[in-house]
Amino acid sequence: MGSKANILVTCGGKWVGTVLQLRQAMQEVPLLQNGRLYVADRAAITPAGHFADGSFVVPPIGHPDYIDSLLEVCRRAEVRVLLPLIDIDQVRLARHGKRFSEAGTTLVSPPAEPVELLFDKDCFHRFAVAADLPVPKRIALEELETADYPLFYKPIRGYGGIGAGRCNSLAEARRACSCRDDLMFQEFVGAPEVSIDCYISPAGVPTVRVPRIRDKVVDGEVMQSHTVRLPDVNALAIRTLEALAGRGVSGPVTVQVFAAEEPMLIEANPRLGSGNVLSNVATGGRLLRSVLAGACGLPVIGDPDDYRDGLYLYRYLGDVIHDGSAPFQVFPRMAA
Repeated sequence: MGSKANILVTCGGKWVGTVLQLRQAMQEVPLLQNGRLYVADRAAITPAGHFADGSFVVPPIGHPDYIDSLLEVCRRAEVRVLLPLIDIDQVRLARHGKRFSEAGTTLVSPPAEPVELLFDKDCFHRFAVAADLPVPKRIALEELETADYPLFYKPIRGYGGIGAGRCNSLAEARRACSCRDDLMFQEFVGAPEVSIDCYISPAGVPTVRVPRIRDKVVDGEVMQSHTVRLPDVNALAIRTLEALAGRGVSGPVTVQVFAAEEPMLIEANPRLGSGNVLSNVATGGRLLRSVLAGACGLPVIGDPDDYRDGLYLYRYLGDVIHDGSAPFQVFPRMAA
């Protein structure tokens, strides 16, 4: 990839904190120290674009020209690392990793097959059961009449909590099924949800594992969170990462677990979680530094237990005011 040193974050329009921390991480990866960080989004004006070194407008993820447009951006902007942040973007991009590689750009994603395994909730449930990883009991549609309520339902190919919910009775379960035909049901688990921000090295070794309680979630994205040490949860996370590494997964992974008396696996996503900024700080910047170093083909080592617990994330709204297309004022103001 020669002297390429630039990064492109896709669908990154609102992730200001992640963009700022990625810029810091670039300075700690020798091959990226002189690089620029760009944001690609379907919107011409985005908050994160203001804090990046530049931005590009691309078609929506589902558009037929989306991949070709990104490839053109990567060639023109000499992008070395392409970093997707959301599930449906990664599912689309993973099928074209070879094309990006041929253009001199490393896509931060496992191959298409394990990405699909983790995105499809039915496939993931069967994978977890086969790997002897504890998961909530699944309730088949024909078992709804005799099931113990409440139950939890979610779309088999859903993301961000869209279309998921609790049903307290058979009538509510039938109502949910009448709205969409791609639901799966499982026992309702009334335990705190823990997101675990992780990294699996290119050698298949878990080197980062930071559990954090999801204190407040809005539309599937964490707004308040804090890091913790939960030995049983940590152990389940490592078992999950090792099983995923055996299926070809490496790079950033977000594992979600119910912190019940006996922890249970909810799901795993092969990307950075929405609260990655907290875990990155808890590891002294090691999470994002690992992501970038691994994408550059550099060795990545680390102790999963090397993180700081008791750190709290509180998200708030900031404002970027534009005069036409040019930024006019920013609140809060960036430090000089």
